Amino acid sequence: MKYDSNNVFYKIINKELKSNILLESDHFIAINDIAPKAPVHVLAISKGLYVDYYEFVSKASDEEILDFNKGILKIIEMFKLTEDGYRLVSNSGRFGMQEVMHFHMHIMGKSSDS
Repeated sequence: MKYDSNNVFYKIINKELKSNILLESDHFIAINDIAPKAPVHVLAISKGLYVDYYEFVSKASDEEILDFNKGILKIIEMFKLTEDGYRLVSNSGRFGMQEVMHFHMHIMGKSSDS
């Protein structure tokens, strides 16, 4: 699958679309999902131009991979998701029901504060 920069996450990363950014680093951006499936539903989006998890892990630099995973850790801590648990989901391709062809992870849970 070839990366197509005509997607909503590319436009959010490049500030072409306004979004409420929860956390941002050199290789990572996190926003709330616009159609949440849990009380906390954050999208962790790689700033690299990768279609899915496989492409990300096989082509990204170690620095990108580490920064992305540390970003997810910060989101888990920010929303205090360790007490009741959480889900990390990454869809890939048509069969995996991927809607936006830009690598991202869904972080879903219920904050211990709610």
